[in-house]
Amino acid sequence: MSSVRKSPLTGFSIEIPVRFAECDSYGVVWHGHYALYLEEVRDRMTGRFGFTPAKALALGYRVPVTRMEIRYRAPARPDETIRATARLRPPETARLIVDYELRNGGGELLASAETEQVVLRADGELLLTLPAALKRLVAEIVAVQDSAPSL
Repeated sequence: MSSVRKSPLTGFSIEIPVRFAECDSYGVVWHGHYALYLEEVRDRMTGRFGFTPAKALALGYRVPVTRMEIRYRAPARPDETIRATARLRPPETARLIVDYELRNGGGELLASAETEQVVLRADGELLLTLPAALKRLVAEIVAVQDSAPSL
């Protein structure tokens, strides 16, 4: 399987070492672990601004993932380090869409992905617009990711 070569996604990036325990009997990362890599970079991105799942709950909100698409391009292998990048799209409603890329140390595209999250009140009510505090937070994330090539 060949990878698609294009300019890397810019946004928030972290390095994730591939552990042997994450690999299947074919000697590559089991496909289900990619979701964990996406969650790790997304949580680090929002956590950098003081917004974590626990903080969301403390503010009276839940922000569940309602959709995830992963497009696998090439396998990740043990002892590699993956560069995971996340980029938040500017939201128009109380729905957060994040684009991702996972690349190996040589820059080869391993996977691209997208998640969608909605904002709910603690009682489960779906919000249509972002509350003021979350709107400020999202604007700050978008401004910072747009001001630097990769963080």
